[in-house]
Amino acid sequence: MRKSLVFALSLAMFCTACSTAWVSTLDSILSAAAPALINILQIVAVANGQPMNVNLAAKISTDATDIKTLASDFAETSSASAPGVCQQLQAAVSAYQSDQQLVLQVAQVSDSNTQTKITLLVDLVAGTVSAITAAIPSCQNAAVSNSISSSSAHGVSTFANRYNSILLARTGNAAVDAETPKLRLHRHSKLTRSVTFGLLQ
Repeated sequence: MRKSLVFALSLAMFCTACSTAWVSTLDSILSAAAPALINILQIVAVANGQPMNVNLAAKISTDATDIKTLASDFAETSSASAPGVCQQLQAAVSAYQSDQQLVLQVAQVSDSNTQTKITLLVDLVAGTVSAITAAIPSCQNAAVSNSISSSSAHGVSTFANRYNSILLARTGNAAVDAETPKLRLHRHSKLTRSVTFGLLQ
């Protein structure tokens, strides 16, 4: 399942790799993946009866924001400045990838069913790094114009659907099972969900 998901996300990225539209695609992936990673910290906290690791959650948010900012800068920069910005962007992606490893290290709970859920979620989110990497064009081609493919939205929806499926599977841990429905990922913005009276999630 993870391989097929990575392929779907990577395909969406590949279709936009030669366009500045890849920045929006990258933003969409991170807008789903970073909160998903932070949600895992919340599940660990609830399962262990402890406060969430807010420092790591803040770092994940900051690193994801850095990637978005640098991606935008990279797409708009001059050819002379592109290599330097490209290196900064690659470093930001590496930092985000390290965040995922840190989550994996702290995501240890005594309840075996909850641990299985956490492991599946971490594994799923880890697959998004390949999609993020695939989204970033080479340093020489960052600002080349092309058309964007609608498959990027499909990739994000696939990720959200799979994540929510794992998230909502019951563990038998009352506290965890009560918390996880609150952590679902939404495929549409809050405004869209409001306008459609929740018909679009």
